[in-house]
Amino acid sequence: MPPTVIQDRISAKKEVRRIKNLPTVPGIVAKISRIVENPETSVAEVGRLISQDQVLSAKVLRMANSAFFGMSRKINTIPQALIILGFEVVKGLVLTSSVFDMIQKSMAGLWEHSIGCAAASGVIAAHLGRDDAEEVLVAGLLHDLGKVVLALNLPEEMRLVKEKVENEHLYFYEAENQVLDFDHAEIGQWLAEHWNLPESLAEPMRLHHKPEKAVLKPEWCAIVHIADIITRAKGFGNAGDMMVPPLSMAAWEILGLKKTDFLPIMEKLEPKLNSLKDLTALN
Repeated sequence: MPPTVIQDRISAKKEVRRIKNLPTVPGIVAKISRIVENPETSVAEVGRLISQDQVLSAKVLRMANSAFFGMSRKINTIPQALIILGFEVVKGLVLTSSVFDMIQKSMAGLWEHSIGCAAASGVIAAHLGRDDAEEVLVAGLLHDLGKVVLALNLPEEMRLVKEKVENEHLYFYEAENQVLDFDHAEIGQWLAEHWNLPESLAEPMRLHHKPEKAVLKPEWCAIVHIADIITRAKGFGNAGDMMVPPLSMAAWEILGLKKTDFLPIMEKLEPKLNSLKDLTALN
């Protein structure tokens, strides 16, 4: 086995934190985060801030009008999006539309997998009658961002991980742990800390493979876990390996799902996945 480049979790975390190209929250997102915390902030104020960047505004509106949300009417303006989707969801779309620019250039398959997982997360949450389906969708969109950091900034380690996946038929996270002694879920957690993301989003990034360990948002982690597996099983995009991980029965139990729930979930998801292909040309 080739020598491991990074020897332990502590040095690995330091190494990741030292990465000069670690994605930073775009300035506009930082500004939005600050003003949204003020209870006196109006929709018009946030809308004006986002609208200052025409390219970003166009991307957010395109995502908001995509099959993700299935709105009955078209969202034409950023203030409309804020009213219908909420501050936090639009902030998440601003963040991901910026970060996924990097994925588009290097990991198109991961982008497809991520939007598929987001759609599946939203469908499962809506099927369960949750009123936070849009927020859960954003968690699904962000869940694999640790892989982007690994691919862009630790290319030698990424090469070794891919070799193990292909030659030893391992799951991607198994190969990561063998090469690095940590995986993309942990990188996602460090990235969330770097961005000062709320724990409600950080926990699904960290525990989407281990939803039974979730404390703050076990339902969100369980939904993203199941959505990830469904998206892999459908072959929508490429998460780094071609295998479907085992389903955590704890996730099923956390959500109170039954076998009879699976068919209606898939019936709602299929047309969404068919409609989402155009988002792979987001740039």
